[in-house]
This record gives sequence, structure tokens and C-alpha cells, in this order.
Amino acid sequence: MRRTLAITTWALLAVLVLPLSALADEATTVRIDSVDLDDHPEVRFSVNVPAHPDGPRPDSAFTVTEDGVERPTEVRYAEGADLQVLLLIDTTGSMTGAPLEGAKAAATTFVERLPDDVGVAVLNYDTETTVVTDLDADRDDHLAGIDGLEPGGYTAMYDAVGSAVEVFPEADGQTSRVIVLLTDGEDNASESTVDDAIELLLANVVTLHSVEYLTAFTDEAAIREMADATGGTVNEADDAEALTQIYEDLAANLVSRYTIRYPSEASGPVELTVTVDHDGFQATGSTIVTLPAPPPDVSAPPEQDAGIAPPLTQPPTIPPAEASGLGRAGLIVGAALWFVAFALVLLVLLAPRRARAQLSAVGERLGVRKGRLSGIADRASLIAEQGLERRGRRGGLNAALERAGIELRPGEFVVLVVSAAITAFAVGMLLHGPIAGLLLTVVTLILVRLLVSFRTDRRQRRFADQLGETLQLMSGSLRAGYSMMQAVDAVAREADSPAAEEFGRLVVETRLGRDLSDAMHAMAGRVQCEDFDWVIQAIEIHREVGGDLAEVLDTVAETIRERNQIRRQVQALSAEGRLSAYVLLALPFGVGTFIFLTNPTYLAELTQGGLLGWALLGIGALLMTVGVIWMRNLVRLVF
Repeated sequence: MRRTLAITTWALLAVLVLPLSALADEATTVRIDSVDLDDHPEVRFSVNVPAHPDGPRPDSAFTVTEDGVERPTEVRYAEGADLQVLLLIDTTGSMTGAPLEGAKAAATTFVERLPDDVGVAVLNYDTETTVVTDLDADRDDHLAGIDGLEPGGYTAMYDAVGSAVEVFPEADGQTSRVIVLLTDGEDNASESTVDDAIELLLANVVTLHSVEYLTAFTDEAAIREMADATGGTVNEADDAEALTQIYEDLAANLVSRYTIRYPSEASGPVELTVTVDHDGFQATGSTIVTLPAPPPDVSAPPEQDAGIAPPLTQPPTIPPAEASGLGRAGLIVGAALWFVAFALVLLVLLAPRRARAQLSAVGERLGVRKGRLSGIADRASLIAEQGLERRGRRGGLNAALERAGIELRPGEFVVLVVSAAITAFAVGMLLHGPIAGLLLTVVTLILVRLLVSFRTDRRQRRFADQLGETLQLMSGSLRAGYSMMQAVDAVAREADSPAAEEFGRLVVETRLGRDLSDAMHAMAGRVQCEDFDWVIQAIEIHREVGGDLAEVLDTVAETIRERNQIRRQVQALSAEGRLSAYVLLALPFGVGTFIFLTNPTYLAELTQGGLLGWALLGIGALLMTVGVIWMRNLVRLVF
């Protein structure tokens, strides 16, 4: 037991340092795109790096590795002519008023910040997509077109993305093509789907950056899916000031672009990583690139040329800082440690009592030395024990553990549960913050309570099922000439758990001087078995008036067997009702989870819709509680 507590303490100490690992991984990332393998073994790609106030960054600031092997590089600062940008602006009816005015001001700032040699086009969309200005228009035309935008119509966002892609000229492998999409809602009028839009973006090597003007109808999942698939970014704004700042940052970062060349010596899938370190700025980015096979030997037959696989590249993605590298590993390890900690609780609560007692005895005989963690666990258990004693709760908890057959002192049990709860809170903090940590802690405590209750009910049911055979064994022992205590001792040695444990304790208590009647009443309190109360009454009557106790026990055993048979028949007949109750109770949670996974924004109204949404959730929880109590009483039969 102390070894289990020591292991749990070690797991707790390990999980508490995970937030530091995750925080340490929150480094800035750079985006790798436009990977060109046409001239392999020379590889060319582009990266966007935040602009430096003194101009382009030096070549020495960039380091490129293939699967961890550094390669020599040639870095060129991309001119504005190597960049084409389409502003795709939402002008649906929901943008009427301040949202559209803020969008126009932000778009104007964006155009003004871009160099004159950057190709810019302006498009607006609602039910239809309109090209306001094309890539050949000058800056004044762009500003005039933006100023003249008017709201109206529904949101055909996916169709608009497809139309915007068609505005770009044919790809030349040199020019980076970017769409900056502004939207405030979900698509409700497109003929195409988000998958169609992503397929078009990837086929035409277009990067999409999204700007979300947050409302209750914003389809964040679909927007993020398009941006992530093309290596773009997702930006959120809730007012005009934030919107303008986002557009300013996008303009600055889009023109701060570098083209990097290097000679490759690899083939097949490799991890391409670029690191930027300059003037206090440090960032890194990576993507998986599938490089072509080496050129065939000149002596090989010409037919082999057809077998050379065409270059394939995986669309670059930028994992968010909190979910990349060590951060992702930290989350995985944290979740694993929570399951390990909870598994330890299960191990302690559900492991057979006799096996643990035997292992403990063997350890004591072998003189196994305690480690430091075991000592820490012992001291923590002692402190918890003293705290329970001061609050008068030690006796109640000890009785509950005895009824469940859990061979733990109250202090040890408290330390184990608190360790699991703290581990759950730490994992929740890593995943989604303090609220998730508190919820996961509450869930852990509820699960522990349910496990103890389950263990208690299962133990009591097993004792009740064994009682008929136990009484038959006692009556047989009495007929063979055994005394009452010898018959009880025979049950302790021959019966299965939990009858053997309870009758063994009865023997020990009577040998230590406790009255048999008192010991049996204490045993009845632990097993909570109505049939055993009859046994106690029969034995007490026999002790007062005498008679054939073996015959009395046979009669009681026969009655108990008949009652158990009727109980099992009733359980079989009521099984359908119980199953229906379980299905009805699980259905709301299952449907809610399915909707959350497939369309998270559908349920966002409940948590982001103000007081009304939370009130509806509270009413639903209250009705579910009433339903649980009602159905429990309907399917629980008493006879």
C-alpha cells in the first residue's frame, strides 16, 4: 500500500512540472510555404518573418536543417513584385453599420501599408462575389473601391473563396499568392463546400489568412480549417480598433518575406526546419517535404526514367505554439499521468483484499526498506489522519472503507484521492485552463465516490449470495461435532471472499475478548444484509433457550436461498426497464457530445449567449437530476 502511495506521489510531482514544459515551448513560429522541388536537388521555399525596423534581416540570421542536418543556404529578400494579395471582404447584411465601416477603414490601412509594387485586388462577397478592383489597378482605385462597398445579401463564403482563386494569374512558382478573408458569420448560401474551397486553394498554391469579426454566428471551425490547410493564420477581432491592428500586422508580415535556396542530399519524406535568430528575435518553423528519388544512373536503361516519382509536398502548416513540440508532448504526457493516477486509485479500490494483505506480509518478512517517497507518503497519511480525527470524520470514513472492503487507513485513502485530484487539476490547466482543471477535479472526486459506492454494493451483494451456502457449511460443521466458534472458523478458512474475511474478523474479535453477539452485530453493520440479521436473531435465541442450532440454520439457509431465487427472477424481469433508464439518461450527453464534436458553434449559444444560455443549462441539469431520481425509484424494486 505504501509503495502505491509512493508511486502516486511521484506521479503527482511529475505532472506538476508539466505546465513549465508547456510554457517553455511557447516560442514564436515562422511559416514555410511555396516549397519548389522542380530543380531538385536544389530546394527553394519562402518564409514570412516579422519585419525588422532597420530593414531586411541578414543571411546569417537563417539556419536550415534536413532531419536535423544543417545545410548551406542562399537567402534573398523577396521584393514586392513577388507577392499578390486579394482582399476578400464580407459585405453581407449582418455587416451593416459599424462592422462594415470598421472593415473599410482597416482595409484602407492595409492597402496603404503595402509597397506600390505589391499586386493587390479587392473583392467583396455576399450572395454573389464581385471583383471591385483587379491586380492591375492602382492604389487610388483600390481605396475608392473599398470606400464604395455597400452591405446586403447572404453569406456565400466558400463560393467567394473559389471565385477569388480564379482572379490570380497562372502560377509561375516565383510569386506568392495570398487571400486575406474577412467574415463575420457562417456560410449559408454557397453551392460549394469547405472541402471544395480547400481543394481549390491547395491546387493553386494560395495561402489564406482569415480575419474573423466575432459574432454569435461566426463559423470558426470552417475558417480555421481553410487557414490551417494552406498554412495561413486565424485572427480574431471584436471591434474596429482590433480589426485595424490585425490588418496592419498582416501587411507588415506579408512583405517581410524571404526566399531560401539550399542543396539537398536527401530523398523521400524529410523534416525541413528553418530557424531565425537575429537581434533578439528567435523563431522556428518546420514542415514535412517528400523529396524526389535521386537521378538514375546514366548507364541504366532509358525506360527507368519513367519510374521516377514526381515531387510531392505536404501542404505546410503552422501548429499553434501551445500545441506543438514539447507542448503537444506535455499535453499527451499530462493526460497519460492523469489516467495513471486514476488507475492507481482503481488498483487500490478494486484489488482483492487478501492478495494485498499477503503481499504486505511478505514485504515485512523480507525487511524491504522504505524509500524517501514512501516516507513522504507515510507522513502525508499521518497528517491527513490527524486532520480527520480533529474534525470527527475519521470514524465515518473508516466505516465506509470497511463496508467497501478497502484495506486502507482513512489517512492513506485521503492522500490517494487528493493526489489524483491535484493531478487532474494540473492536466486540466494544461488542456484548457483553470475552469477545465476545476471541472476535471470535480469529475475525479465524483468518480472516486462512485467507485467506493460500487465496491460497497458489490461486496454486500456477494455476501448475500454466499450466505445460504455459508450457513449450510456452518450447520454441517455443527452436526460433525464442532462448537459454534469452530464452525465460524471453518467458514473463515473455507469460504470465498467476502464471507471469509468477515467471519475471519469475527473469530479474531471474539478471541480478543469481544462478546460474540456484539461482534456479530458489528459485522451486520458492515455487510448491511437483512438476511444476516435473521441469522443473528436465530443464534441469540439459541444461546438463550438452547435447541438444535444446526436445524435452525438449515431452515434459515433454505429461506434465504428461496429469497435469492425470487430476487434474481425479479432482476431478470426488470432488466428491460433498467436498460431503458440507462439509455434515456445517457442520450442527452451522447447527443450533446456528438454535436459539440461535429459543429461546436451550434452549442456556442448556450455558453456565449449571456445569462439566458447558462440559465437553460442550469434548468436542463435540474431536470436531468429529477429524471435520474424518478427513474431510479421506478426501476428499484423492494420486496
